[in-house]
Amino acid sequence: MARIANVSIATASKALNRTDRVSAATQRAVIDAAERLGYRTPTERGRQQRQRSGLVGLITSDYNGRFSLPLLTGAESTLGASNHAALLMSSHGRPALEKSHIDRLAAHGVDGLIVVGNTTNARPPLDPQTTMGLPVIYTYDPSRDPNDCSIVCDNVGAGAQAIEYLLSLGRRYIAIIAGPEDFQAAKDRARGAWQTFSIYDFSPVDVLFDAWSEEWGERAARVLLDRHPHLDAIYALSDEIARGAVRGLLAAGKRVPQDVAVIGHDNWYVFAANAHPTLTTFDNNIAMIGKTAAQFLLDALAGRPHHGVTTIECPMIVRESTEEARRTPLESSGRIFERQSG
Repeated sequence: MARIANVSIATASKALNRTDRVSAATQRAVIDAAERLGYRTPTERGRQQRQRSGLVGLITSDYNGRFSLPLLTGAESTLGASNHAALLMSSHGRPALEKSHIDRLAAHGVDGLIVVGNTTNARPPLDPQTTMGLPVIYTYDPSRDPNDCSIVCDNVGAGAQAIEYLLSLGRRYIAIIAGPEDFQAAKDRARGAWQTFSIYDFSPVDVLFDAWSEEWGERAARVLLDRHPHLDAIYALSDEIARGAVRGLLAAGKRVPQDVAVIGHDNWYVFAANAHPTLTTFDNNIAMIGKTAAQFLLDALAGRPHHGVTTIECPMIVRESTEEARRTPLESSGRIFERQSG
């Protein structure tokens, strides 16, 4: 066994007894060699009797929790109903750390993995030598392997709905402000918008690509007003861009939404509900992605694996930046504190 795993007998013994003095990668190599030889430790025999550990690993490249935490919440709501629990670890977008975390999770006997991205760009699939047969569900960032199971936002559908909605409001001079052209989210949302324009035989007055930032949104709004004085709507492909665009419009003397309606994307509370006016936007429905990922993983564990890319609808949240009457109440107690007289 030690020879097959390419370790010393002492190291193999430590790995089989699951001591903390052996790396997760070495521990996995020893356990894999033991399984191939038909050897099972008491721990392994106990695990086999239980069949499953009830643990699922979530590996995320999202460093600030913006995507991973709501996805974890959604996944746990499904996993908990099946007596499973999730373990969350962050790779910070580093493949070597991602592999190390998977080794550690696998050494602790997780039943499967949910991989959480944060860009929407397709990512390389995990190496089979790393997963060693564990079922894997890719979320937000799909796998490049079409045979893998990936769950993503329906960004094309969101783009199509955004333009459908603006046209229904009577807006006709519509511009698109996008992020970087090499982001799949930007390409997909713009593609969806073009689909609706084509259906109604319209075209956007302009499509501008640059950065996912407020500064870019504000600068782009000024550019659009200079080029297109009759501009009456902006579809911004993120809430950051949308809030910057609103600031640029207001600085130029335009009213939002009376003169120019603005739509964002992400429903990120800091930008969407904390803005003035509040932003109409699309929610990425990340909790639902988490629920779906958990269910698909449970299906795979039951011998019913899913393949290909599944898209989850992004619902539109209508607020003041497109309809003035959609007032959003401030979050407060409503109490007015007054100085008490002595």
